[in-house]
Amino acid sequence: MSELAIDRLPPDDATAAASLLPSQRYVNRELSWLAFNERVLEEASSSGHPLLERVRFLSISDSNLDEFYMVRVAGLKELAAGGVPVKSDDGLTPDQQLSAIAEVAGGLVQRQQRCWADLQKRLRAEGISILDHEALTGDDRSWLRQLFVDRLLPVLTPMRVGHGCGIAARGRDADQRAGARS
Repeated sequence: MSELAIDRLPPDDATAAASLLPSQRYVNRELSWLAFNERVLEEASSSGHPLLERVRFLSISDSNLDEFYMVRVAGLKELAAGGVPVKSDDGLTPDQQLSAIAEVAGGLVQRQQRCWADLQKRLRAEGISILDHEALTGDDRSWLRQLFVDRLLPVLTPMRVGHGCGIAARGRDADQRAGARS
C-alpha cells in the first residue's frame, strides 16, 4: 500500500499538525473544487494537447463551473439566506465562502474567456469556424430547426411512460410549439 504524506511527517511535525486548529488543518471544500477546475482549464491552455482536445477541456471546465454554481453555490446561498449558523471544516461561514468563491471564480471565468478567444483563433487557422446565429443563412437555420425537431426535441421533451404517471405526453402539439418558436 502506498505511503500517505502524513505518514512521512517526522514526529515533531505530526504533533505540530495535530495541534493546529481545524481552520488551519483543512482546505475549504469549495475552494479546493475551484482549484481542481483551474487544473482542468490549464489542460485547455496546454499546447501539448491536440487543438480539439483543448476545446474539450475548456468545455469540461465550463460545464463543471455551471454545475458548481447550480449545486454547491446554490446550497451555500440557501444556508446564508436562512441564517444557518454553520461553518465549514476550515471555519468559514456560508457568506465568507460565497465571497471567496466569487473572487476565485471571477478570475477563473476571465481565464476561460481568454482561453476561448485563443482557441477560436487557432480553430480558424485550421479552417474550423464557430458561427453565431446571425452568421447563418436561412437554409442553415431551416436545416438546424428541422434537426432540432427530428433529433433533439424527442430527447428533451418528457414522454409518457405509463398511464396516469403524471409526465406530460409528447405529441404533435410539442412539435408544433417547437416550430412556432423558430
